[in-house]
Amino acid sequence: MPNRATPHYSRGVEKKLEHLLNLLLESERAGVVALDALAKQVEQDELRQFLTGARNEEQRTADQLEGLIRGAGWQPSPRTGPFAAKVAAVNRIRDKLDLMYRGQEWVARKVEEALALASKRGPIREFLESMAKRHRAEVEWGRAEVIRLLNGS
Repeated sequence: MPNRATPHYSRGVEKKLEHLLNLLLESERAGVVALDALAKQVEQDELRQFLTGARNEEQRTADQLEGLIRGAGWQPSPRTGPFAAKVAAVNRIRDKLDLMYRGQEWVARKVEEALALASKRGPIREFLESMAKRHRAEVEWGRAEVIRLLNGS
């Protein structure tokens, strides 16, 4: 039963939005696992700190998504997405980092899909707009920052 503080959605839109939010939740959890493992593998302190900060941001986002899903009266998925295993299967650090940022681009596209379904007002819309901005910035800035750190600049 949706919380009365959240907008009413048609059943079809509600199920699609709930699915997308849970997909994002699973993906953020996978990002936490992947970044945690990756931070342990890198040698440069500054890059490790960068990855740890990104990991912490992914965890905050996962926590917020779980709360948002519950607040809408839906059930949060208990799963972690398969992305962490994909990153773990890659051998070179540089390739793992490249895959991480391609994953960020995928998440940004999924956020846009969820935004297309979300009500024009309310906590879901506000959160997704914020998440979309953050992921767009992370894709651009993060890729450049990782390249800089890997090159030792």
